[in-house]
Amino acid sequence: MKMGKNFYFKHDASAFSDAKLMSLIKQEGMTGYGIYWIILEFLRMQREYAASYVMLSHLSRRANTSSKRLMRIISDYDLFVLTDDSFYSPGLSERMAAHDRVVSSCRAHGRLGGLAKSLKISQSVEANALALQRESNHIITSLKSESEANSCSSPEELLRSVAEMKHETIWQEQMAMKSGMGLKFAAHFDALLLAFSTYISLIGEENSIPTVNDAKRRFFFWMQSADCKQLMARLQKQEEAAPDPYRFETLVDGRRTYCGMPIVEGAPPRPAINAVWDDDGHCWRH
Repeated sequence: MKMGKNFYFKHDASAFSDAKLMSLIKQEGMTGYGIYWIILEFLRMQREYAASYVMLSHLSRRANTSSKRLMRIISDYDLFVLTDDSFYSPGLSERMAAHDRVVSSCRAHGRLGGLAKSLKISQSVEANALALQRESNHIITSLKSESEANSCSSPEELLRSVAEMKHETIWQEQMAMKSGMGLKFAAHFDALLLAFSTYISLIGEENSIPTVNDAKRRFFFWMQSADCKQLMARLQKQEEAAPDPYRFETLVDGRRTYCGMPIVEGAPPRPAINAVWDDDGHCWRH
């Protein structure tokens, strides 16, 4: 969990009019809308603003709702991104990335300001100016080195980070479901990765992807772009085979699963990305 004095996060005044949230309210009522904000508040307190599925039982008690309803709100309305072992809100992550950059900048300036004050008290004006300049240069160099150590500083490092994504098989299956291409996604994954890395290089943002997890999140956002959707549409037109009926599921050790949960043996193929298995009705429900 992130520690700090202020766990504030921005809240758009127009959130109530968002199409996805309007769909949530229509299906879940204002209670569902309240649960959505409880989930966001919970994610705001977590490391990397993402939470493990094992926390769902705790979160359902906190929200005074069932785990099934909580999972439905997380998975059915395209408000959260689900990975193999956790989930997060793209909107919250983007807002907090901007917030964290501001906080880091303020901390760096605060270190310099505190140094200037202490030197002014203990030394003469001339000695203070010289010492402050030396220490400022040292701090700036240290901060720059730290930043460079935690970020991709060259196209080669970006390519290495993207290459590692090829080994994230469960994540690839999640992206396949999000793309709507099913198993066809795997056949064109290399082409999509190449287009993605080319896009990042063209806009000069190699340094914005310090880790493989950042690359995966950025890839997800890129998949929502018009350019990527057009590319996927062209790739889909090249495919003549009928859609795979199991494209909304993940196969783990020979066992059918979805969203990290096992599927009942003998159940029909999951019909859609937002389908949830109803144990009582023994069927898929949207």
